[in-house]
Amino acid sequence: MPTHPTNKKLKRASLEMSLKPFKSLEPSAIDAVITEALRQWQPLLDMAETASMLLWVSDGSEILTWNDDLKQPFEWARYIGFANEEMFSHVSDTNDPHIVKLYTESPVSFTYGDLKRVIASIKRIAKQQYGVQMEVGATFDAGPEFAYSNFKYKDHPEINRAELGGTYVNLKSHYTVVCSWSKLQSDAVSYAAYPNGIPEDLPFGEFLGKQCHHYLPALGFDYIWFSNGFAISYFPWTYLGANYDGTNLGIANYEEISSKMLSFWDIFKRECPGIRTEIRGTNYGTGMDIAKDYIPMLDLYDREYLEYPAPNSPWGALNYDFGLEITGHLSKIAEIPKDTYFYRFYANDPWFWQNPWWDYYDREPHDIYCPLAAARVNANGDVEPPGVVQILTIDTEYGELDGEAAAEILPHIQKAFKDAPDQPGLVTWLYPFREIHEAAKADNQATGSIFFHDWLIRNAINEGLPLNTVLGTDTFRTMSEEAKAKMKGTVLLISTLGLSAERLSEIEELIQEGAQVLFYGDVREPALLELLQLTRADELEGDFQLHISLKQDEVDNNEPTHLLRHRAEIGDGGLALTLRAGSNAQVHAVATQQGRERVFAISRTVNKGRMGWMRGSLPYQPAGVTHLPVRQPDECYDSSVLLRYMLQLFGYAITQRKQNQSSQSALFFVSRHENAFWFTGCKQDTTVQLQLGTPEGVPLFPGQSVQLGEATGLYALDRTFHEECRIFVSQTDRTKVLCRENQAFPTWKRQSHRNLSVWHLSNADVTIFPPVEALQNGNVEVRLNDKEYLDLSGSVHQDQLLLKGITGKIDILW
Repeated sequence: MPTHPTNKKLKRASLEMSLKPFKSLEPSAIDAVITEALRQWQPLLDMAETASMLLWVSDGSEILTWNDDLKQPFEWARYIGFANEEMFSHVSDTNDPHIVKLYTESPVSFTYGDLKRVIASIKRIAKQQYGVQMEVGATFDAGPEFAYSNFKYKDHPEINRAELGGTYVNLKSHYTVVCSWSKLQSDAVSYAAYPNGIPEDLPFGEFLGKQCHHYLPALGFDYIWFSNGFAISYFPWTYLGANYDGTNLGIANYEEISSKMLSFWDIFKRECPGIRTEIRGTNYGTGMDIAKDYIPMLDLYDREYLEYPAPNSPWGALNYDFGLEITGHLSKIAEIPKDTYFYRFYANDPWFWQNPWWDYYDREPHDIYCPLAAARVNANGDVEPPGVVQILTIDTEYGELDGEAAAEILPHIQKAFKDAPDQPGLVTWLYPFREIHEAAKADNQATGSIFFHDWLIRNAINEGLPLNTVLGTDTFRTMSEEAKAKMKGTVLLISTLGLSAERLSEIEELIQEGAQVLFYGDVREPALLELLQLTRADELEGDFQLHISLKQDEVDNNEPTHLLRHRAEIGDGGLALTLRAGSNAQVHAVATQQGRERVFAISRTVNKGRMGWMRGSLPYQPAGVTHLPVRQPDECYDSSVLLRYMLQLFGYAITQRKQNQSSQSALFFVSRHENAFWFTGCKQDTTVQLQLGTPEGVPLFPGQSVQLGEATGLYALDRTFHEECRIFVSQTDRTKVLCRENQAFPTWKRQSHRNLSVWHLSNADVTIFPPVEALQNGNVEVRLNDKEYLDLSGSVHQDQLLLKGITGKIDILW
């Protein structure tokens, strides 16, 4: 039996798998498949205290039709392509290649008894051969694509209709999903929970709950996973919903929609007690889901229906909208139901033609390092990385167990956790998790503001805002002064949504004591108007010219056009703010329209701290039914990039050099681990270069050179980058400085463990961030020009070492 390390980084490792690898149901063949599957992913299992296998059997219809007969065969997901093709508007005719085909010439026929044997084998082999206690999870998907379903689309099509306000609603004419609050029509079929058939108007949640209560323990399942937005939204694939049709927001009633969704959960949990339920959720963030669908996630947490929030969406692999993925992830983990949360990686796809590691990621690990650079802050002010890693999936559409993908993916996951954040990053989002629920509940017209505040951050992250730490406002309110003090090294990004005078007074106190705060959004709260020295005028919308005084990205050596087209209904209202007479605030951006001015970005120094504010606008135009918002014409400016530019006020110059206007900005995040800075990101356009400067100087990355002599350095990093930085240099002389990992040679004191060498310094001020323990214990040494060891007394300042006037080469050892 393999030995396992005692220091586990994860609470749980979870694998996902379809039935396709089981091409024979002989007991020895079943065992062989499971043995190989677990062998390939054993390094992940070794990282965790417990493990699970999420088993993709069909589309959940096997649960709906269960009648306590283990000998009964069932329809399973033995296809590649779209099943129930009549439900898809983009599948044109019977010759369409998107229509399903069998994944192999003669797939096996599964009975429930066969499935029970597979589940038992998974648990037995995990325990006996790998020393792992493994749970097995069942899956329920609301959509039509995975397997043919007579129950959903022939016998009970009524469950695919959502009724609101007495009418049936849908945003697509063909594609439908099971509505969790629908009611079933009667039938005379025998089911495990209803041997005499379904009674008329039976709530679907009651039927599914009772069927699960019979099915899950009978087969050996330990929990159930609701897939692709089921039980959360009837519109999981689009940013539109019951409350937003692409043109109008606030068109539905909060109480009606939220109570319908919660009614499913109340009934399901009543009928299926004691079984853990996990959710995939939608592709969107908490505020986005509230704005479009009034999804009351706070109630699900408060009623203890969930142990985990939904994981990061796998949609980024398909549409490269990683800003949406990170925004959604941060907003969901700001507050969590219990003690940890998920990270999910989309490795393979057993249903369709893509296997993302090969087909979408190009074997690039950006969707590993970027989401795992993200973390939440708890009530102690400490940073918590995810405790569960889940792999979607370990088999391909042909039922292959892709060991080569596992061998390439696993080292990146291991390294990402080795470098996991242990203190807040450069920017921390103070997320108003409770406030956005309360605002939507109080006034359905508030959903325009809620929509704006999440979508602006999605755009800003896509424009390179280094936002990868989140702190929920509920958590913030419980923090001690000692815990809040841990936030002084980060820029707090704060939405003005729901920002009461009481909460603002706490934030102002932090600023007075030295915190750095960046507000965004419209300002209506009188106390915040006073703090920012702003006043309100008439609200304006339409076209503006935006004038920006901050250093901006270079595009063909030209600045981009600054035509701002502001839509009030999705833009947190109209532009209405002007500077108060006698204000000492600095103005960094102004929007002008026919001679009228509205301030767009300002900053102020308050006692020991500094704060900034940026109004923001969304560059979306009205559109029909689409998955994502439609961008305004190219000549319209996306003001979200200003949030990155505003970091200059706090000493962080982060700009990008692009060859043309269409070049996509690089994703860019800065996390902290053992006192090091980790610069992580992804460049969809590899011609984009980063220009970086910090309050401590220009960052040095081991193995790379950078030209010094200015306040910033220019970097041509890889498509995926994950670079450690412990050294920052400030010098006026122009030299090309090289940093390298070097041999950790013995010194006159002791044998060192690490040596970072820097060449070609010229009268430079060097700031070094060694591990704090080594610094506090006096275990850091610096050798100058291969000769003398510097006297470091008086050079240690809290968590850093500051050297002045250095010329030549230094070796930094600890």
